[in-house]
Amino acid sequence: MRLIRLAFVSSVAVPLGVYPVASAQENVGGVSAIATSQAKASPGDPSSDAEIVVTAGRRGEAKVAAETEFGEEEIASHGADSIQELLGRLAPFINDGGDVPVILINGKPVGFDRSILSYPAEALERLAVLKPEAAAQYGEAARKRVVNLVLKKNFSMLNVDAGANFATAGGQYGGNLSAGRSAISGDTRWNVQARISGDTGLRKDARNIPQPAGRFDSVGFVSGINGGEIDPALSLAAGGLVTVAGIPTGAMAGGPALADFVTTAGELHGVDPHVYETFQSSRRNMSMNVGVTRPVGDFSVSLNVNANKNGSDGLRGLPMASVVIPTGSPWSPFAEDVLLTRPFAGERALRSDNSSKSIGGSLSLNGSIGGWQTSLGVNYSRNWSDNLFETGVDVDRVQQLIDAADTAFNPYGVWDDSLLRSNRNRTRGENLSGQIRVQKSIIDLPAGPLTSSFSVNASRGSSESRRSDNRGGPAEVYKSTNRQMDGQLSLSVPISRQGDAEIGPLGDLSVDLSMSGQAMSNSPLQTLFNGTLSWSPLPMVQFRASLDYSEVSPSFELLTGPIVTAVNRIFDYARGEVAEPVWITGGNPDLGRGSRQGLTLDATVRPLDNQVLSLNIGYRQAVAKGAVSSFPELTPVIEAAFPERVTRDAAGRLIAVDARSINLARDTDAGLSSGIALRLPGRGGGKVAPENALQFSVALNHSMRIKSQLQTRAGVPVIDRLEGSGQSRHTLSMQVTVGKRGLGTSLNGSWSSPARVSNADRPFRFKPPMIFNASMFFEPDHIFGQPKKGGLISNLKLSFDVQNLFNGYRRVTLDDGSVPAGYSREEIDPLGRVVRMTVRKRF
Repeated sequence: MRLIRLAFVSSVAVPLGVYPVASAQENVGGVSAIATSQAKASPGDPSSDAEIVVTAGRRGEAKVAAETEFGEEEIASHGADSIQELLGRLAPFINDGGDVPVILINGKPVGFDRSILSYPAEALERLAVLKPEAAAQYGEAARKRVVNLVLKKNFSMLNVDAGANFATAGGQYGGNLSAGRSAISGDTRWNVQARISGDTGLRKDARNIPQPAGRFDSVGFVSGINGGEIDPALSLAAGGLVTVAGIPTGAMAGGPALADFVTTAGELHGVDPHVYETFQSSRRNMSMNVGVTRPVGDFSVSLNVNANKNGSDGLRGLPMASVVIPTGSPWSPFAEDVLLTRPFAGERALRSDNSSKSIGGSLSLNGSIGGWQTSLGVNYSRNWSDNLFETGVDVDRVQQLIDAADTAFNPYGVWDDSLLRSNRNRTRGENLSGQIRVQKSIIDLPAGPLTSSFSVNASRGSSESRRSDNRGGPAEVYKSTNRQMDGQLSLSVPISRQGDAEIGPLGDLSVDLSMSGQAMSNSPLQTLFNGTLSWSPLPMVQFRASLDYSEVSPSFELLTGPIVTAVNRIFDYARGEVAEPVWITGGNPDLGRGSRQGLTLDATVRPLDNQVLSLNIGYRQAVAKGAVSSFPELTPVIEAAFPERVTRDAAGRLIAVDARSINLARDTDAGLSSGIALRLPGRGGGKVAPENALQFSVALNHSMRIKSQLQTRAGVPVIDRLEGSGQSRHTLSMQVTVGKRGLGTSLNGSWSSPARVSNADRPFRFKPPMIFNASMFFEPDHIFGQPKKGGLISNLKLSFDVQNLFNGYRRVTLDDGSVPAGYSREEIDPLGRVVRMTVRKRF
């Protein structure tokens, strides 16, 4: 009888044992293996008892070896509810730069289909972070990391989640409810997820902050022009000096008489203006996602459909108006001009409302065509966005109506909405895109196969924005259509590999090269070149160098995104006060193209020659010319550089800021990064971890900016953001996780070094805190044993999360140590600590 030994081929070969074999090809444990005998055997020949070694790749293995791998037990120790949440918690072990990783499913690209992120984390058999060179192998940008999600072969789960959150300082609370059904059977899987959530607005009266200047009244009143006596006759009738008098009830129906004001002399209906203004708008969200993947012939086909609806409602204060009612007006019984101060409509607050809806769908195909691993994808999305922003009473229009002595206009009565200044933005857009990516090993070199990948992406987007106000003028309409096509060619060239005496003792050495081009509507062709060298002279050491040059154009969203008008509470350095200007964001059709050059050097050391301990250090430098950037913090130097973006009134008060994206003449950044990651999977008395052992991990990352300079326009002075522009030089982040299946806790934190903002002779000093977030989870049936099936605690999970655990905030002081106006604890971070509790039930 012949014997066969089976082993999986991966980064570590795992022997499975010795089995009798009846044929040269069998399926053992769901893995197909082909046995190859070293010599032909015949009955009775001694060679028929020869041992045959059979190898096969692990199910779901990617074409590039894993750098770090997380198994089921370690995944369970993080307590994540979804794969997306898990990726967030593993971010320090995936990419210290924070970029979104490229996702593979069972070793294959997902294309446009992102529905896998909503699957429960329990669906994973393992998660592998591939070596950095994997990005080029899959036709992605060299700087991106690639994560391979290996799903369980069979899995089924129905879950319902309910959560509640609240600010411990009060004033804000919210909740969410979601339900999902996921099922996996081999290469077929489907998933349905539905979620609703909402948060109340955080009103200013929930915090102890200074009152704004002015009088706020829910009814209204008349007063003397200069605060003096209204009318001697009124004072005589009232029996004392009258400087203010409330609006009489009868004035709503017609012109009031002097006697009507006698009964309201000295009467005010003062209100707290903070009741009518929010720090944070109320929010609501509904979403639905349906996805299915199944094999069709030699291809795997994925179809995903999603829909979202979001909204927010904010309050901008009680709209008060002060107008003069002249002597002789049909609405004035007084001998002198008087000042009428009243709200627009009782206690109706100004509104800042936003709503958006979107639907989308994607179709992806993965398979092999003519020996080329091929990925095809098509994606379509459509969106609707509406924004209403009320700015206040049109006082000039009201005064004109009063001065015209129009008897049809009662200044004390109900005012028409046309007298309330407001802007409305409506945007409609759609996008259609497609991509094809192919990959193949085209030449077998001594150190391994030379792999080529090619990708083509094409998209067409259109949008229509309509902006109008309530003054009756024509609406501003902006329409745009943008077409884009890009292609990328990548080559992965192995030069040497460890243990290959024919090549020499260079270790693992490879070069990845890529070149791409992109063409957009009304824009010339732009190109990108990248070269990356990866060298591992020893298994425990890896060096990586990358050099790239790219011509970049703004995305369709940056050019034509919906205009959103809101209120942003910021500190106005020019006046030394808190301001709440109109903050305009959205697409900017005037954006131009630019270029970017980057250099990256990284070194990683694993001194224990495994995944337990990892040390890394890196250097990054980027120089962008004409590149697109988000609008920076409005410091004095930024306002001086972009005066056309800032609007102030005659008194110098900040009224509006156009904070849409901008082009910068030159932006230079250089910095060092370092990190340490330690993972200690639970161990028993031997080398194999016992079932459900305690898992421990810690990650610590530090970055230091060496250089950060900005030149807004050619010919203007360069701004050093590390000197007087409020940018920190050092940033530190950490994460500690301890847990096992059924019970765990994690703590993460971030800190930035102090910074300062130069402001003439009043510099501001910023002292960022160390912000900590904590989370823990508990599954009773894993701790106390399996309860009766269907019982209350069966398959139950309780989670508890705290954001800003120690209620820290960024402290701001002047040189003398005093706190400037507007920088009290509750004004800088009014929300503070937030607690969230979630209950999850699996069926």
